[in-house]
Amino acid sequence: MPPRCWRYWPRGPALRNFFKGAAVFFCLFLVHHVCTAAPDDAVKPTPPPSAAPELRAELIARQLTTLSSEIGAVIIKLPFREGDFFKEGDLLVGLDCAVQLAKLQRAKAVMQAEAEKGEILGRLDQLNVTSKLELTNARAEEAKARADLAIITAEMKSCRITAPFPGQVVHLDVREFQYVKPGQTLMDIHNPSALELVVNMPSRWMRRYHKGDRFLLRVDETGNSYPARIVTFGGKIDAVNQLVRMTGEVIGRFPELSPGMSGQVVLDFSQ
Repeated sequence: MPPRCWRYWPRGPALRNFFKGAAVFFCLFLVHHVCTAAPDDAVKPTPPPSAAPELRAELIARQLTTLSSEIGAVIIKLPFREGDFFKEGDLLVGLDCAVQLAKLQRAKAVMQAEAEKGEILGRLDQLNVTSKLELTNARAEEAKARADLAIITAEMKSCRITAPFPGQVVHLDVREFQYVKPGQTLMDIHNPSALELVVNMPSRWMRRYHKGDRFLLRVDETGNSYPARIVTFGGKIDAVNQLVRMTGEVIGRFPELSPGMSGQVVLDFSQ
């Protein structure tokens, strides 16, 4: 015998209307739950990329070199210290070349003797008094003496090491009255008035930036921004990091800037 409550359960059309109403109520409940969900459940939009991406850069001198000794000698003059400024052509290192000077005088005497010998044998050859072999050997000895004189003359030029450009002494590796060997490092010099900067930038940015484009350089040491422009890009891209070396230059002269300073390169991504 069915329970007594079944006699009140809807039948026929009333049952179909009941299920339709329940389905509509369930759909409305789901819509209300989705619309009133917490903001944390919503999908957050991706922030737009920065309009001015920044990269780290270092200032370096465009003209810099290391001076070395070409001969073995004692330093007798070292007029500049670390940090001193000099002009192009100034004497930076003076070497004692007494031995080279003696060799030069000897080479001159030998060449003169060989030249006179060759001249005499040439006259005798015209008189058919000497052999062709003696004349040939004399001329060969004269050429050898001339070459020896040229070598000693070139060595004498190495006794005075002058500045190839105006600049500043960065580092001294030797002291006055010290003996130096051929090839030994003497000092490092650079020209701080001509500065350029190097930075490793993403290689994909090469499609957007080109030679001559301008940007700003914010130097940490001074706290100021300076105008600069792109000079060139490196010839090889780092395949692992996808970076390329970009070289730029500061536009104008700023005495407060010096090689070794670093800062941020600000590129305009809107161009």
